[in-house]
Amino acid sequence: MKVSRDQVKTAFAKAATSYNEAAVVQKEILVRLLDKLNVLQEGHVHALLDIGSGTGLASNSLRKQYGETSYYAIDFALPMLAWARNEYKANYQYAVCGEVESLPFQERSLDIIFSASTFQWCNDIGAAFQESCRVLKDQGLLLFSSFGPDTLKELRHCFAQVDEHPHVSAFIDMQSLGDGLLASGFQSPVMESETITVEYSDPMQLLKDLQDTGATNHLEQRARGLMTRRRLNDVMREYEKFVLPNGKYPASYEVIYGHGWKQSLVASTQNNVNEWQPVRFK
Repeated sequence: MKVSRDQVKTAFAKAATSYNEAAVVQKEILVRLLDKLNVLQEGHVHALLDIGSGTGLASNSLRKQYGETSYYAIDFALPMLAWARNEYKANYQYAVCGEVESLPFQERSLDIIFSASTFQWCNDIGAAFQESCRVLKDQGLLLFSSFGPDTLKELRHCFAQVDEHPHVSAFIDMQSLGDGLLASGFQSPVMESETITVEYSDPMQLLKDLQDTGATNHLEQRARGLMTRRRLNDVMREYEKFVLPNGKYPASYEVIYGHGWKQSLVASTQNNVNEWQPVRFK
């Protein structure tokens, strides 16, 4: 199911000032992705791109790690970039408002592309990966995280008991992401998956966090109009079935991590078939 790109942009633009406080899961994913980057990257880095840079949460860590590297940030929500620069003091060298499926960079101009919790909003993940491959130098690294289809499975179940409309965004599965990387020219990509669970005292706080981060339902097939208080109460009653022994309410996030190096022309002629390696852990 496709998302409405206009709706996604509008939601994230509105969430610019509230994102950092509400982005509990996104911050944890970012820490884990930065740890992976520390392990994977070797050698000097001349140019790095942060795709979906948002409010600049990765900026200081990346700048500290790579020093005088040309550090580019791109996001499709201009208010996010403005807030990052003016309020968060994000340490960018260059910030660009643009689309991941049409990157405004020259071919073979970047050593690393880093992207946390962004690719799940793409309608054409193949185009996004192809663009990343185009702008990377030979043997350049793409490292990203995305949400998988089991994300918010509790909330999805609760809404399904109330009506037939989709109320939670549908995300791309690990198999499709791995296949997309391989088809786009990345060598022996590796995919990992884990589940991160956030516990809430009140499931209504989950809905508020989704609103404050812009991560609400952006499906084109979503129901139109406001949800009534009665229907929302029905959803919350369904959520009672998931209450934990400690009295908290779980919200599960399937987090997918992927990385691969751009295949050089020589390598691609020697080996036309590569198998990406899946890893799943809890």
